[in-house]
Amino acid sequence: MSATDTTGKRITAAVRQTGYRRLILGFDHHEESRTVLAIAEQVAVTAQLELTGIFVEDSELFELAALPFSTEFLIKTRRRQSFDLQCVERELRTHILASQAALQQMARRAHRAFSFRTVRGRLLRALMQEASAGDLIMLRRADKPWHTTAIVGGHSVHAPVLQVLPPAVDEAAPLVALGQQIAQELGRPLIRLTASTAEIVETTAREVGAALIILPFELLSEKPWQEELELFADRVPSTVLIAGIPAQGGSDSDMSKDHSPA
Repeated sequence: MSATDTTGKRITAAVRQTGYRRLILGFDHHEESRTVLAIAEQVAVTAQLELTGIFVEDSELFELAALPFSTEFLIKTRRRQSFDLQCVERELRTHILASQAALQQMARRAHRAFSFRTVRGRLLRALMQEASAGDLIMLRRADKPWHTTAIVGGHSVHAPVLQVLPPAVDEAAPLVALGQQIAQELGRPLIRLTASTAEIVETTAREVGAALIILPFELLSEKPWQEELELFADRVPSTVLIAGIPAQGGSDSDMSKDHSPA
């Protein structure tokens, strides 16, 4: 057995011992959010995770629809139409069905159990509120294709995994093992960054052409990040994976429906 095989088995065992059991995928009314499925399938198979899709109905859309004389301009048809509650609900229903169907297809390919539900709020905050210990959260808002390569120093390289770690983290910590395994299974280099601001993480991700950013939940719970959460989710060009969710929290929804792979 080669040293690489031994290392791979050690990392895989470490990740499974951490208790990660579910990958939560965030969707919203932006079609781009469904591009998260391109990498989610690989991560779910690698870490042997069940899948939960959560469609977040943007609360700001309903606030806008409640304003008098609200209209929207349709770029494709260059026409205006009323922007009211009925219009919002109709459009959201279309995206909900499309997101659920895409998740179902991916879960069947990956032979993973899955569930899907709908909540209302702001995307990243709502996903964090729905998560429990043992969950990973993944989302993507960028309108660009998922990175396969990046240009660094004028050369084309495999787009790396960028992992943001808390200060003085133990090398044996579950979060470290998770980053190592995912990068190895995706065949991509791993770049580590000590806990930092949203702006620095975004800038670094752009500079290295990161395919995936792994963030610790505890960092996003800090006040500076709380103020930047939604803007960060909108701007960052990479898929985002959030790990290290504490034991408290998590909730079930009456709209939840569990499925098993066919």
